[in-house]
Parts: sequence; C-alpha cells; structure tokens
Amino acid sequence: MNKQEEKQATIRNRQLTIREQSAIEKMKQRTREEMGSPFRVKSVEGKEVLEIAIDPELKHSDAVNKFNANIMEITGASNSSMGIDLLVKAGNSLTLNFNNVKETVALLENLAHSMRSLAPQDEYEGQLIAQLVVLHNHAMNWLGKAHRTDRVDFANTYLNAASKLLTRHHETLDALIKYRRRGEQRVYVEHVHVHEGAQAIVGNVNTRGGEKGKNEEGPHAKV
Repeated sequence: MNKQEEKQATIRNRQLTIREQSAIEKMKQRTREEMGSPFRVKSVEGKEVLEIAIDPELKHSDAVNKFNANIMEITGASNSSMGIDLLVKAGNSLTLNFNNVKETVALLENLAHSMRSLAPQDEYEGQLIAQLVVLHNHAMNWLGKAHRTDRVDFANTYLNAASKLLTRHHETLDALIKYRRRGEQRVYVEHVHVHEGAQAIVGNVNTRGGEKGKNEEGPHAKV
C-alpha cells in the first residue's frame, strides 16, 4: 500500500467526533420536523409544470390539511390561498425566469425554507419575513457584482445599491422585532445612584420624609 492509499484508508477509517455526531443529529431532526416544499415538478404530456405538493400517501382530507398547515407554518397566513400568493409574489421578486420549472421549484423551496426558519405567526410577520429574504438575496447579488468587476466606478455603484438594500433589510428586521414585542412590558434603567452604606438607588427617588412627594435625582438626592 502506497502513501496515498494509506492516507485514503486513514480518512475512511476516521471516527466522527462528538461535535460532528451532534451536528448530524440536529440536521436529521430538523429534516424530520419539516413538512417539505409546498410545490413540486410534474410532467404532463412531456412538459414540466409546477404543481401544488399534495401528499399522495394520505387520504385527500388529511393531505389537504397537511398542505394548508405547511403553508401556514411557512407564511403565517390563515389560509393557503393567501400563503401561496405571498410565496409566488416573493418568488417573482427573486427571479425573472419562471419558464424553467425545476429552477422555480428550487427557488420556492429555498424561499419557503428561509421563511419557515423565522417562524411567522401571522400574515404581517409573513410579509416582513418575505421582505427580509428578498432584500438579503438582492443585496448579496449586488455585493457579488461589486466583487467581480474590475471597474472602480461600477463597484461603487454596486456597493451603494447593496448598502441601500441592507439598510432596508435591517429596518424590516427591526419592524419584525418590534411587532413581535407588542404588548411586552419593558423596564429601562437610566441611571444608578450609589450612596453611603453601599445602597443603590435606581432612577428617580421618591422621598418619604421632609418634603412629601418631592422627587429628586442626581448625586445629591435626599433619601
């Protein structure tokens, strides 16, 4: 056995590390939990067409319920028609070529996977998440163009476009976070006063003695 064969044998015989095994198990778990793409390619009279993916192994009512649940999980929509409309519109924003059915299904599958990972809870979250995916995709395309060109003026134009898209992406993400926090009570600590005896007073201090009801703050506030 020569050195190359010995090296290949060593690679083949190496055991997975604990971290590698853990990562593989997480991947398998996520794959099991997902219900798959809502679209698929079907051949009709020798022509490939885009078809809604209804599970043929289930009875029709269960298959329809599974499909509707899948769309709701991906888009947050309350019905499949709204969800499909959102996915198709987002898909239209990502490509100009819907003639290649296989590429279209792959694009919609990636879009659905990205949206599902952010778990939209209603239609508004679904819209914001679809915008996030589209804006990020286009920003990466412009950054790629800037990297590939040798023209400095072109690169600046591409980078400017990417910067604007990423700014909108961050604004959309902020809107999603704020929407998800609606109704949540938050306490903000603006300043802390530490007095003799290691007693810390947070924020405004409401005095009980002397002048009742008078609020004082700052390093000389009375307590």
